[in-house]
Amino acid sequence: MIRVRLACLLFALVGNLAHAAPIADSIADFSNVQGQNGWYYGFFNQGPNNSTAYTPGSFQNFTTYGVVGADVWGASGAQVGLQNNVYLGLGSATGHPTGLKPPDDQDSIIWAVRRYVSEVAGDIDIALDLRKDNLNQNGGGITGRVFVDGVEIYTQFVAATNGVGFQPTLVRNVALNSTIDFVIDPLGVAISLDGPYSPRADGTRFSAVISAHTVPVAPTAWLVLAALAALWLSSPKAVALRRSGH
Repeated sequence: MIRVRLACLLFALVGNLAHAAPIADSIADFSNVQGQNGWYYGFFNQGPNNSTAYTPGSFQNFTTYGVVGADVWGASGAQVGLQNNVYLGLGSATGHPTGLKPPDDQDSIIWAVRRYVSEVAGDIDIALDLRKDNLNQNGGGITGRVFVDGVEIYTQFVAATNGVGFQPTLVRNVALNSTIDFVIDPLGVAISLDGPYSPRADGTRFSAVISAHTVPVAPTAWLVLAALAALWLSSPKAVALRRSGH
């Protein structure tokens, strides 16, 4: 039994070497202060069509908190127009973009964008959780996107009723102060009277945990020797020799 426990301990130790502590967690780090823990909350206004390319400089910070909803970041009417400020916002784990009418009178495609400014340089793992929060079947779904320094590295359509979603881990090399943008785009599919950019029922859960990229660590020769020695010392023969005084 002792030998089995030693072997299990060895494999657990080696396995733990392959997991790094999180650098950033979009839910745990969420706050009502822009820039706290490296996180910013804002939007990108594409205007009435999708021809405008996204760049890091086109991101705009939300200027209200707790107005759209409790503990939710939102835009002011002056930023996006009152007609476009019905749904737009970001909470700790969820967000909502806005799009084109119908319904209501929206006239701009506006992404909800959660931004992290990297506090490290090197390879990182970005573990995503992307799924619909509002599962109303009348919605047309959304498109989740991830940009690093303005380069799109991930795009995923999420159907209106997909509450399971997608949980990939992306690997990317970043520099200190690289921008990592998590986007909820209202682009879905046309349903009934709603066009593909309708924001109806587009409430979405989109969170991320960022950590240093790690690879499985193989046992070193010294670690193997130490394990073998521990296993031998716990063997019946070694125990008998110690008891006999040899």
